Amino acid sequence: MQITLRQMQVFLAVARTENLSVAAQDLAMSKSAVSQALTELEGRLGVTLFERTRGRLLLSAEGRRLKPAADELMERTDDIESLFSGRTTGQLRLACTFTIGSFMLSDLMRDFQAHAGWMPEMRIANTAEVAESLLNFSTDISIVEGPVTNPHLITEPWISDEMVVVAPKGHRLTQGVATWEQLSRERWILREEGSSTRIFFDAQIGLHLSEHNIIANVNSFEAIVGMIINGMGLTFISERILHDPFFGPHLRRVKCPETFTRQLSFCMHKQKYRSSDLQAFLAFCRLWGEQLLEREHSRRLEEEQAAMVFTSPSRFSGEVA
Repeated sequence: MQITLRQMQVFLAVARTENLSVAAQDLAMSKSAVSQALTELEGRLGVTLFERTRGRLLLSAEGRRLKPAADELMERTDDIESLFSGRTTGQLRLACTFTIGSFMLSDLMRDFQAHAGWMPEMRIANTAEVAESLLNFSTDISIVEGPVTNPHLITEPWISDEMVVVAPKGHRLTQGVATWEQLSRERWILREEGSSTRIFFDAQIGLHLSEHNIIANVNSFEAIVGMIINGMGLTFISERILHDPFFGPHLRRVKCPETFTRQLSFCMHKQKYRSSDLQAFLAFCRLWGEQLLEREHSRRLEEEQAAMVFTSPSRFSGEVA
């Protein structure tokens, strides 16, 4: 008996869910049929693909070796079907870290849906969770703001992201450039420890502060911004929040002695097959990112010119009426 696509589907479903019953439900099969397909596949290959541990089915070493090939096989099958089906829907699983999910994903998906006619399946999680989903092939591609150091994952640079200190509108530090000593006396509301944004804060700003008066560690940007608007402290966040139509009008940038920029990147498994849907999404995102940076550059120039006009003295100021 030859290995079948159905057996590969079963294998991937069980690897994703770590449970026969849940996999059977996802595949619209009976639990016994899923178990039989898995047993036949293991018999054909002559290896054990899963280890049974406390009611869970965890990939064995042989199962981990098979996973990339099985994933590629199913995606190549989808590509073959799309050659002649004329389908207009794509199949892609995207994961984003919180900054991207909170401030960029809605605009990106709006424009991609208008361009391609479909949207990927999406999830938002922290960097560690995103990396884990890439490693087990439950995510095809991710967009992350932090460094990913796992040797099985690769990153490709996308666009830059300026990070700024933000205060509520009317805060005393929003006039002029704040000193490190002034910032040391402020209360801070930050992302949780271990998040990419918090790591970046600790490495870039935390080293300059003589005191760390962190009153809250929160894993939600919306909650952090709400607390800032209520005057509870300062935070460190993407500069793009200042142009958000809902939050931006209530926030102001605190100018620091230095500027801070990080790299947003695509991240994938080294062995990930780049399906036609994945390649189309990557190509669109690269173009979209270039256009976004151009718009932001033009906006900054307009803001600088407006500020110069506002602050320059009138040419009539020296005349006596």
